Amino acid sequence: MKKTLLLFLLVVISLAPGCKKNEKDPCEGLAWLTAPTTMGLFYLDKETGKNLFLEKKIDASKITVTPAVSMSINTVAGSEYYGAMILYIDQNKKGAFKYEINIPGIGTTTLAYTNEEVITQNACNPVRIVVGQPIVGNDPFTVERVSTEYRITITH
Repeated sequence: MKKTLLLFLLVVISLAPGCKKNEKDPCEGLAWLTAPTTMGLFYLDKETGKNLFLEKKIDASKITVTPAVSMSINTVAGSEYYGAMILYIDQNKKGAFKYEINIPGIGTTTLAYTNEEVITQNACNPVRIVVGQPIVGNDPFTVERVSTEYRITITH
């Protein structure tokens, strides 16, 4: 009797995994990370039209951005963003964001934008965050969007 019961349990245990549905999650293993949005800020002298970062040789380590955000000054001659301050915008949260940028020898600028949730048609990534049109404080500015990048020209 013990051998029969043991044999029966072994058969049930070995068949049990075969009875489960084998439905694989189609989204399993897919990464839905997006590249950060970059904002290239070009500061131009209002009288000469020259790039202030290049003319005044501004040191990026002397610039403060509050709250802190990853940034650099593009010093690659011939690059589309040569002479621009590049801000790397994290787009993991929705809401309004505002930064104060203090550049020695140039002044202080305010940069603001709003991240919005957008519903997608993708079952694996039904909602994504989109960075809205940036607005610059008191200086005249223009904004051009290219893919996930904003090119902002500020006349100061």
